[in-house]
Amino acid sequence: MTPEELQKLIAQSYGNVIKAGESLTANAAPIPTQTVTAPSAAIGQATNLAANIATTGPDYFKSGVGALQGAANAISQSMATTAGTTGAYDPQSYKTFMDPYQQEVIDRYTQEMQRQFDISGQGRAAQALQAGAFGGGREGVVESEALRGFQQQLGTGVAGLLSQGYQSAQQQAQSAFEAQRKAQQAAAGLQLAGGELGTGIGQLYGTFGVQAPLTQANVATTLSQLGVTETAAQQQAAQQAYQNQMAQYMQPYQQLSFMGNLLGGAAPSFMQAPTSTAGNPLLAGIGALGGYLS
Repeated sequence: MTPEELQKLIAQSYGNVIKAGESLTANAAPIPTQTVTAPSAAIGQATNLAANIATTGPDYFKSGVGALQGAANAISQSMATTAGTTGAYDPQSYKTFMDPYQQEVIDRYTQEMQRQFDISGQGRAAQALQAGAFGGGREGVVESEALRGFQQQLGTGVAGLLSQGYQSAQQQAQSAFEAQRKAQQAAAGLQLAGGELGTGIGQLYGTFGVQAPLTQANVATTLSQLGVTETAAQQQAAQQAYQNQMAQYMQPYQQLSFMGNLLGGAAPSFMQAPTSTAGNPLLAGIGALGGYLS
């Protein structure tokens, strides 16, 4: 191949490169744009949770104080109830339990005793009549002794009835007193147990008041870390997709630049195009294009 033919071939190749560059730039695809990934939803959840910890959560401390106050009241009531069980038994309380029909019983007993005494008096009169002492001093002595014995027996019987009623009333009063005291002691025990339970509940509320915000803060921190990790992974995937799109976008330009460099420097010196392009607009355009793409 003669130098003139080689020069002509090189000029034709430069022309092909220029045409390819013109076609590429005239129909250039849109330049890929780099996107920024939106923050993960977990970050928003963490932000909302952190903002609501001190404003929307239950007031455990207030509930705990209320429970402790209730416990203190219950314990105070228990002490007052217990104090009511230390009083002595009132001996006069038996009157409440006296049989309201006791006087009627005594009256009937007295009437019956009087009836029997009257009957026995008739017998004594008959005996005095038979003995010839009726209406005399002897009969009067017998009748006096009989009356004295009757009165003594009647008094003993009435006293027994009164004593029996009194003892029964005292026993009932003492039983009622003991039952009331036991009931008060049981009530005091229940009040004390309620106070102790309220104290425990108040302490639990205090623990919740300390632990709940810490737990929520830990959850918010975990959500935030997960959100950051998720956002970073999504951003990395978006960056990798952008780089792939840029590589595809630049591939035609890189091929065109490679062809221009090949024509400009790959051939031996005697086969290369003239280094000066001042008098050759075609070669000047190829050189400019090669410099832009290199």
